[in-house]
Amino acid sequence: MFFDFHIGNHPELAVDAGKMGYSGVVLTACSRDCIDHPETLKNLRESADNLKTEGKTLKGETKLPTIHIGVEIEAKNQVDLKKKVQKFRKKADVIMVHGGDLQINRAAAEDPRVDILSHPYRTRLDSGINHVLAVKAAENRVAMELNLKYFLFTRPNQRYRVLNQFRQIMKLHRQYHVPVIITSDARSPYDLRHPLDVVALAACFGMTKEEAGDALSKTPQEIMERNEIRDEVIIPGVKLVK
Repeated sequence: MFFDFHIGNHPELAVDAGKMGYSGVVLTACSRDCIDHPETLKNLRESADNLKTEGKTLKGETKLPTIHIGVEIEAKNQVDLKKKVQKFRKKADVIMVHGGDLQINRAAAEDPRVDILSHPYRTRLDSGINHVLAVKAAENRVAMELNLKYFLFTRPNQRYRVLNQFRQIMKLHRQYHVPVIITSDARSPYDLRHPLDVVALAACFGMTKEEAGDALSKTPQEIMERNEIRDEVIIPGVKLVK
C-alpha cells in the first residue's frame, strides 16, 4: 500500500491518486485559509465524504483511496505555532508544519502533536535539520518531508542543492531513525507521480528501494495509527485503557 500525505485540498485529486495506485491520501488545507474561512475544513471533509457515499470507483476494481484531512500550519514564530497546533489538532487528521525557518523547524521537531515537518530545507542551503533536531524529531515521531514538487519545480541549475538537502536528511534518518515521508504536494493531476516512479526517483536521493517504500507506506501508516489512539495517550508511554 502506498500513500501520498500532502496533496491539495481538491477531492478530485484523491480520485486521480487512486488511479495511480495510492491507497490513501491527505487533502491538505492551509492554516491561513482555515482561519480566514472557518468552514474550510468542514466543507473539505463533507466533499470527501460525498465521494465515499456516491460510491465512486475507479477503472477496473481499484477503489477510491482512503481520504484524510490535513492542515499545513504557517506560523510567524514558535508561540504562534503552538497556538495553531492546539487549535487544529483535533479538527484535522494530520498536522503538518510549513518549515524552512530554523526556529519553526525546532519547535515542530520538539512538539509530539505535529505529524510532519514539511520542507524544512525551504529557501535554505542546508537541510534545515541538524543532529539535535533529528534526535528530537525521532523521539516525538515527527516525520521529515521529502517534497517532490519542491525538487521537480526547482530550477535545473539549483536542483543539485535540493538533492544534497534530501541526502542530508537521509543521513540523519539512518543515524537517528527520524521518520521520513515522501509526498507530491500535488495541486493538479499533473503533479502526481506513480508510486513506482517515486521509488525509482528516490534513488537520486540515495534512498534504497526499501527506504523509499517505507517513506511511502510504513511512515504514513504509523502516523495514522498513532493518531487513532492519540486521545487515549495521557503522557508518552502511558495510555488510557477503556
